[in-house]
Amino acid sequence: MMKEGRNAMTLNRQAIRQEFNREMKKARERITTTPNGEIGWLVNFIQLDLESFTPSEWMVLAYEVASFAEVNGPDRHAMPIASASGWTVQAIPGETLEYTLPNRKEAIQLQRTIRGHLEHLWQHAIAPVTFSDLTLVVTMPGAFHERHGSLLVATKPKTKEFEYRVAVSLAYHAGRVRRCQECQRIFLAARRDQLFCDPRCQMRVASRKWRKGSKKTSKKEHR
Repeated sequence: MMKEGRNAMTLNRQAIRQEFNREMKKARERITTTPNGEIGWLVNFIQLDLESFTPSEWMVLAYEVASFAEVNGPDRHAMPIASASGWTVQAIPGETLEYTLPNRKEAIQLQRTIRGHLEHLWQHAIAPVTFSDLTLVVTMPGAFHERHGSLLVATKPKTKEFEYRVAVSLAYHAGRVRRCQECQRIFLAARRDQLFCDPRCQMRVASRKWRKGSKKTSKKEHR
């Protein structure tokens, strides 16, 4: 009976791993098919009201957050990650490094931290991202390359690993991530001179300027 029980537990853990991997794959597909890809997903993520998410909506996003942290950014020269810790929520009891998901509190804190980095970047043209626990891992040839070793970065908690991914992505797209001068929404600029997230915001600003100019002209005519 004990052997049968152990076999059932093993099968159950395998089933959880398979389901977890399927959900991670689907999450990755959602991220890559978002308009503008990873950076587009990131810009959307930091502006979501996570407190209003239903449990099922949050679960979908939790897999996306976990997936974003697992894949290297667009800069091929960035050091790959050697995961040193997992998220708070364990899909499999006892698994603390793999098969983990963020909780809502972790994601909300990430939103605040990333917005803080952006504010600093917009104001000072530089955004320092500090890691109190950072390890560089040197590997022998064969791990990633046949002829030479590799250098990986390891950091914890898992939120800092996510921040590293964000820093790499922002470095690649920093000039395009902006705040709309009308509605304050964060958006991805398509042109260097783009100041507004969409034509409606641009038209509202233009209309106010026109009305203001029209009033001044009217006052001068009545003097």
